[in-house]
Amino acid sequence: MSRLIDRRQQHIARRRGVALLLPMLGLILSLTTYPFSFSASLPPQPALALVTGLSHGLDMLQNTLLFTPLGIALHWLLAGLGVGRRGQIVGATILAGMLALLIELVQLSIPGRTAALIDVLANAGGAALGSWRLAQPVAPLVDRVGAWGLAVVRQTPVAVVFVGLVLWLVAAGWGLARWQRATLPSNWSERYTLQIGAASDGRRFWPGYAGFVALYDRALAATDVRAALTPITARQLAPLVAYDLTQNPPALSGPFARPLVAQGKPVFSGEGVGVGYQRWLASSEPLAGVAQAVAQARAFTLVAQLAPREPERMVEGLMVNFGREIDSHNISLIQSGRDLLVRMRLPFTRPANDRPALRFAEVFRDAQPHVLAFSYDGVVARLFVDGYPHQQIYVLGPGEALANRWLPVESHQIGGWTMALAALLSLPLTLVGAPWRGRRRWLALPAFAAPLIIGYAPWLVITQPLSGVMALVAALTMLVGNLVIVWLAQPFASGSMA
Repeated sequence: MSRLIDRRQQHIARRRGVALLLPMLGLILSLTTYPFSFSASLPPQPALALVTGLSHGLDMLQNTLLFTPLGIALHWLLAGLGVGRRGQIVGATILAGMLALLIELVQLSIPGRTAALIDVLANAGGAALGSWRLAQPVAPLVDRVGAWGLAVVRQTPVAVVFVGLVLWLVAAGWGLARWQRATLPSNWSERYTLQIGAASDGRRFWPGYAGFVALYDRALAATDVRAALTPITARQLAPLVAYDLTQNPPALSGPFARPLVAQGKPVFSGEGVGVGYQRWLASSEPLAGVAQAVAQARAFTLVAQLAPREPERMVEGLMVNFGREIDSHNISLIQSGRDLLVRMRLPFTRPANDRPALRFAEVFRDAQPHVLAFSYDGVVARLFVDGYPHQQIYVLGPGEALANRWLPVESHQIGGWTMALAALLSLPLTLVGAPWRGRRRWLALPAFAAPLIIGYAPWLVITQPLSGVMALVAALTMLVGNLVIVWLAQPFASGSMA
């Protein structure tokens, strides 16, 4: 009899361990492998960086707390495999330490991440703490919560559950589609002018030369970008506005182009117009009609041939600014040292806030002229330099729109919010899987349909590749959630608790 009890206890412990281990691995990997910035990846001396890397006190505390639940999960899993208490603590510490070391090695190649062996010690220490002090006290609480949750699920009427799931599914799809609209360039101002070399009020000067500028109401493909490397070929691609600055006065093209007026004394030469301190160009009047054309197309591309006179100048300078003053931008290209900043006005940035500024690293390594083409299709922001794609891209989805509406983030944090949002909206639907019995099993149908609907809801607004990844993340959330419920709830199928 005691042997049967021991086996049942091991069975329950294994299921507890798996139920906690699955989501914890997902959480740890997502938090530790996301890039913090988009600078160069591998350090010149990776082994030295790993050994000498340091972390501040708060970072050490976070690393310890992050791995504490993992230690609890590994403790339960090892107990379910028949390992003794000492082996559970030692095994959880070693396994967590091996995972932490693997993560630090991977972080060596992730931009913006700092790999350090001291983090491995903090992670292993957190796992040891969870296994040694928390695993046993937490187990009865988990059992009670699991039994209570299973009882509530089984006592809920089928009609209530089904109606609730359908309503949630509709609301989730509507929310994603609504927030996807916030990533479209649909709120550009018709009152803004085009400026080259400074803002319309003469602030934030940029010393350099501009050869030509063109704006299109579509996201140019790589082949079109390579065909737009000269003023003549750029005009042949039917821009909304285009200016050939190698001529004096600048030649105009496009249905919405307005004459440029010199402010100060710009220098005109065969390579373009030279602007800088107290010298810039601005259109004689706002580019009326451009905003409406871009809003209808839901995409745009800005192409400009630019040559910085001071490549190492760290003060931000407005190279091309379709806006007003220094804080109002439809779209702006800004030099910041060797990096390019791009500011664009979208609904998710809020009317009076241009954040986030997209930073593209190492664009201006010299004073030679480069043709920059920034394209945005409502989801993906890309930069081409002399016809070649820059290594960095930015993906703006519904999650980014939501985060920027309530809590504006920096450009290096863009990405991942949309996946988290899709997973969060799919999470309630995981309840319809395993715990149901008999005729209630058909309730699993909304759970399997939900990830597809939630993931592809943005297609109602704009055709975009991000939806496929969102659907995959939502489906995995549903699958992992159901596995967690199965493994956690099944020990109570007979009504007994450990």
